Amino acid sequence: MWKPKDLDEERPLYLAIAEALQRDIAEGRLEAGARMPTQRELSRTVGVDLSTITRAYAEGARRGLLSATVGRGTFVSADVAVSVPLLPDDAHDAGLLEMGLVLPLYSLEKELAEELRTVIAETDIAPYLRYSEPRGMAEHREAGARWVGRYGIRAEAEDILIASGTQNGLASVLMALLKPGDRLAVEALSYPGLKTVAAMLGIKLVPIPMDKDGLIPEELEAACRRDAPRGLYLMPEVQNPTTVALSEGRRDAIADIVLRHGLVLLEDDAYADTREERRPALGSRIPDNAIFFGGISKMFGAGLRISFLAVPRRFAGPIERALLATVWMASPLTAMLVAHVMGSGAAERIIEAKKIEARRRSALAIASLSSASFHCPSAGFFGWLELPSGWTGRSFEIEARAKGLRLFCAEKFAVGGRSPAAVRLSLSGPETLKDLERGMGIVAGILARGPRSEAAML
Repeated sequence: MWKPKDLDEERPLYLAIAEALQRDIAEGRLEAGARMPTQRELSRTVGVDLSTITRAYAEGARRGLLSATVGRGTFVSADVAVSVPLLPDDAHDAGLLEMGLVLPLYSLEKELAEELRTVIAETDIAPYLRYSEPRGMAEHREAGARWVGRYGIRAEAEDILIASGTQNGLASVLMALLKPGDRLAVEALSYPGLKTVAAMLGIKLVPIPMDKDGLIPEELEAACRRDAPRGLYLMPEVQNPTTVALSEGRRDAIADIVLRHGLVLLEDDAYADTREERRPALGSRIPDNAIFFGGISKMFGAGLRISFLAVPRRFAGPIERALLATVWMASPLTAMLVAHVMGSGAAERIIEAKKIEARRRSALAIASLSSASFHCPSAGFFGWLELPSGWTGRSFEIEARAKGLRLFCAEKFAVGGRSPAAVRLSLSGPETLKDLERGMGIVAGILARGPRSEAAML
């Protein structure tokens, strides 16, 4: 049982306990996922009143050190020892082969670049260099309504708000619809960008357990009764990072739970186009309770920061005000370029060309790890590697980096106190197929040699 030592007598006692906790985690005496003593147990051990321990644990949670779930206990956060943001501090280290960041296959954007040059040359761009209403220009919202229709979302221009990418859209929706202290249900492994913005806004994430088929509806039902979340963030078609697609049965069950508990579904399926047989968005079942994020950066280009949000009209006003407060408006010039690419038919050709390349890369990755537990769609931009006994995701990431390869450990995606031994491999990060082959060789070699102690790697 953990007991704080060397408490700073100059500090309020609850802060001294929280700082002792932070110090013990940093120095390795407490590991990620470790179960903490109950508040009553620790109050007896330290000899202080229960309210002091309650405040100390609350401060630990605020600092991202602790994660508590009613009925399960309090744990050291699974991501406490990793950098959560997807853009790492060494993101521009030219010496590392990139298999961490999922990139939009930059080498296949020649047609897109030519299309954009033509549009700029033939269009009077002056109207698009001015301020517009925060929700976006009507002509671009009409293009957005057609775009989200590809995913089974029935929307008109009035149902669309344009954000500067899905990250901006998520931040604006959370700012508009939730307040500090509110809870948002998420998959137990979830998009790090959401984790970051939720922490900045003081929104508490409620991790919903998953299995090999994704989020478990019965666990979501239990969390709704126990924690009363305001909403649910979900990636139903290609879950990031596990690549799982929810079955029709689970989609029906989750939609029912959302309706019965009055949740707002935030549906973000940035990689849905990499699934060969794409199904209608889950939100199409419950349009009055769902916000769909139609981001285009992963399939077009990262510099085209546009996401079309299909929003129930009762939420449009608050979200529009949040967009105004953050970026004023998404760039009308960029929105015009994106709308043109969609309307000309170039968008479908670009997506298909990238899927052809993604199929080659997926096939190479699957063949390279044929004896491992590796999951990847046939045209996937990333895959999920479950590690054999002896590894943690973090220790595998450290070993790979020592060999010149960047990938992302499961701890980066974990919400709460537990994390599987797994890593996410970006297949679109390497510049060429040959680079990917080299990266997969490094991964396979590490697996073949087996784990060393984490201390040795550090």
